[in-house]
Amino acid sequence: LTRHPMSATWPMEMLTVFTFVEKDGRTTFTLQWSPINASPEEQATFDAGYESMKGGWTGTLDQLEAYLVNS
Repeated sequence: LTRHPMSATWPMEMLTVFTFVEKDGRTTFTLQWSPINASPEEQATFDAGYESMKGGWTGTLDQLEAYLVNS
């Protein structure tokens, strides 16, 4: 394990769960991302980064959607 190179208080361990559910020919995607064994300071850093993470994941998922549409 190593620290995030741009944030000394970013949690060292994360749990990421991707869930894909198909219904009526459409797929719903859910992302759950949370720190594991985080100190209060690490949890606060994670919580404060929510909007930035939201933007990053949105951009990534937009790219996935474009790839899937064109495949």
